Amino acid sequence: MKKLLLIPFVLLTLQACTSSPRTPAEYWYGQGERFGSNGYQYDNDVLANLKEKKPFDEVSYKKGYEAGKAEYCDPFKAFEKGIQGVRYTDQCSGQDQEVMIKAEWQRGWDAFIGSDFYKF
Repeated sequence: MKKLLLIPFVLLTLQACTSSPRTPAEYWYGQGERFGSNGYQYDNDVLANLKEKKPFDEVSYKKGYEAGKAEYCDPFKAFEKGIQGVRYTDQCSGQDQEVMIKAEWQRGWDAFIGSDFYKF
């Protein structure tokens, strides 16, 4: 009797672990968001490799990329990126608050560079 109760429990548990397959639009939105939120350029080498594996949905990719880039270019997180040693290479050019982003990034970068002198 215990084995009969165990089988449905195991099947339900396994079913809960499976995920539904993502549509191409969801996949490309996610890839765009990932690249944008990590400061990648819009068109990069990794994207070229991914295009070979799945049909490319540029509209979804662009929407995701813009959402990720907005997160990456948050002026209130720019100082953190600078102090962590992340270089600013115009990833946020054209953003509304580009001047503030650059200033905060530079302030963080200066603190990052200056912290090397205090380690001795």
